[in-house]
Amino acid sequence: MELWLGLESYLLENAADNGRRLIVFTGPIFSDVDPAYRGVGIPLRYFKVAVFLQEGALAATGYVVDQTPQLADLNDVPKPGTVGDDAPPLGPFRTFQVGIRDFATLTGLELEQLVEVDRMPIAAALVSARVNSAWRELSSPECLNFDLRG
Repeated sequence: MELWLGLESYLLENAADNGRRLIVFTGPIFSDVDPAYRGVGIPLRYFKVAVFLQEGALAATGYVVDQTPQLADLNDVPKPGTVGDDAPPLGPFRTFQVGIRDFATLTGLELEQLVEVDRMPIAAALVSARVNSAWRELSSPECLNFDLRG
């Protein structure tokens, strides 16, 4: 979770260091398999998009955090008012750099303009690949690939 939380700060610092402006937006990726906790659906995944100018042209990168391993079995969490009435513990979230096309497909958002300027190299090369087939799991900000299309 620390990587996901620090990702936006890292991107903003990278943009500032390189004299760039950066816009970051995030949101949930709802699905039919999202678990409910205390009657509220909890998305298993969230996306983040960073949009910036690179050499005067629009560019974007996309990310997904997946908390499926942590929230796979919320049925074992005690119900409100019972012994052990605590929230589920935070744990092994996985963070991925992904093609923007993938979470546009998963969310139904119309992000065609950003898909066209996606800086994930494999996303540009594999436009017909199945969703999540080219996701790169990140272990630190240094794993990010901003692709200079070179």
